[in-house]
Amino acid sequence: MTFWRLLPVAGALLLAAGCIGAVTTGAGWLIVDDNGDQTLVWRGRLRMDPRQAPGQSMVVDLTRARMWVADAGRRLYWEGTVEEYCQAVRALVPPPPAPPAGSPGAAGAPPPRVTLERTEETETIAKLPTRKYRVLVDGKLYEELWLTGEAALVRELDLARAPDTFGRMLACMVSLDGQRPEASPEYRRLFAEGWPLKAVYHGEGGSPGRALVTRVEPREVAERDFAPPPGFTKAPLGELFGKR
Repeated sequence: MTFWRLLPVAGALLLAAGCIGAVTTGAGWLIVDDNGDQTLVWRGRLRMDPRQAPGQSMVVDLTRARMWVADAGRRLYWEGTVEEYCQAVRALVPPPPAPPAGSPGAAGAPPPRVTLERTEETETIAKLPTRKYRVLVDGKLYEELWLTGEAALVRELDLARAPDTFGRMLACMVSLDGQRPEASPEYRRLFAEGWPLKAVYHGEGGSPGRALVTRVEPREVAERDFAPPPGFTKAPLGELFGKR
């Protein structure tokens, strides 16, 4: 599950973060979704390698709110803070059409009212226990999420700091797509409950979208998996994304 819809306006853009510590190898986790996208998790960092974008990589450091993006084909990379990334993406992505006056997201409209509902429904996904949560926006079903609180995985994700990092990322990107529910404090609190292994997106009408993790397993990882690739040239984000 490629960062679990947390960056809907970033599409298939890839992230990565460098955090060199005293430990050079260790036991992390591999997460694979139903699209074949892979995510490595270790010591509060996530490395994402989308199947549909071979040669590109993402890593986000949840504890330091830093990230990098790499393109192996051109041997280029960008590294910076979450805020710097979002500012660069805002400069690259054309602003969406202004919504009609009085509609959600329109200028002067109140922010969406987001409510979380913890249900009694449980399900085993990728051999891990999960609990279903419902996200309501202005009283209507927006998304259903199945979160796992598996202790070993939660420890590697460092979920105690995840809400702050994700919140900073979403808050600075919110102007790309109006006042998104994902930027609300209520939505951020989901990450204090666990990590999503399944999501069904209902949104505002239209057909629902779905994402599912199919495999979660321990994996030996190394610092080099999360560090910017050696020998690559640092470049502006726009150059990596094909904008010059």
